[in-house]
Amino acid sequence: MSEYFPEQRHMLDMTTIIREQVLPQDASGQVEVRAGAGVNLRDTVARGRLPSRYVIVDAMSALQLKSPDELSELMLVNLEERVEVKTPLARRPRQRNALLSPADGIVTDIDNGRIIIQTDAENVTLEAGLDGTVLRIIEGRGAVIETSGTLVQGVWGNGRRVIGTLRMEPDDGLESLFGSDFETQYRGSIIITRRPLRATGLQVIEDQSLNGIIAPSMEADLIDEVISSSRAILLTEGFGAIRMSAAISATLATHNGRSATLDAVLPNRWQTRRPEVIINPSGRASTRSVRPNLNMTLQPGTAVRLARLPNIGAAGKVIRILPIPIRLANGLRARCAEVETAAGERLTVPLDNLEVFGR
Repeated sequence: MSEYFPEQRHMLDMTTIIREQVLPQDASGQVEVRAGAGVNLRDTVARGRLPSRYVIVDAMSALQLKSPDELSELMLVNLEERVEVKTPLARRPRQRNALLSPADGIVTDIDNGRIIIQTDAENVTLEAGLDGTVLRIIEGRGAVIETSGTLVQGVWGNGRRVIGTLRMEPDDGLESLFGSDFETQYRGSIIITRRPLRATGLQVIEDQSLNGIIAPSMEADLIDEVISSSRAILLTEGFGAIRMSAAISATLATHNGRSATLDAVLPNRWQTRRPEVIINPSGRASTRSVRPNLNMTLQPGTAVRLARLPNIGAAGKVIRILPIPIRLANGLRARCAEVETAAGERLTVPLDNLEVFGR
């Protein structure tokens, strides 16, 4: 059988980490660090400005109008008028709820049943997010930074990036924080929960002003709400009701109280970045750690993680790679490996369902 290069989702106690820290794609700015300089988590790498954008509000659909011409009589604001988020834009007669503005800006057009708002330009400050050294500058965008630390990568994120202190959830669970006036230790923290994230957990994020959440899983019907959240949310296992794997939970628990960068990258087909949490060492490392091997092949002895049901999240090692394809329960034939899990169970797993565990 030819060499097989599996997916890699790293969980490394101490490794060399190199990351590009750059302004958003549409922003132009000025870099404020130099190559070779040391940076801390909160140091400013670059400052920039996001240009104005246009938001189109489909008022005809939202107000259930029969004709676009009806909209002009229902408007509560005028052309060129400045509005803020949740400013009432239009309302039907005898209807209690108005159509609200989704952004701060200026009403630039009312046409064909739509309200067009030009948003304000936005200033952006880019923090290093790592304790490390600037390897090189990306002109007008940011810098490439190298550090040593703990790296744990997840499977899904909501596109937000925050810096905060890692805190394990209370023994009674994340929901026990809701409405509490006595849990100020969690304000601004990144909470680690071993339980699936639920709608009440999202309320806790706002109620306790948390910076982010690292959770094993959540139901798919929460995706839209999570993506719209200003907090960073990372899933370590996937969607459904899956608890956090023992190995990831144990690794994160050992860093309780440490500063970390949670980069909850929203996966897409055009990039290879993964959602991850980078935990800086308690002091700047005096020696260079080994970099992850990104070209590792699957072979006997390789530490792996099972990435599909029914054993999703289970960790183990490859005993042997089977020489011929095996017929699976669904009738398909696939190349497989025999894997011994941490619990001592031996499983036959398709190679496509394995990830290098990266320990």
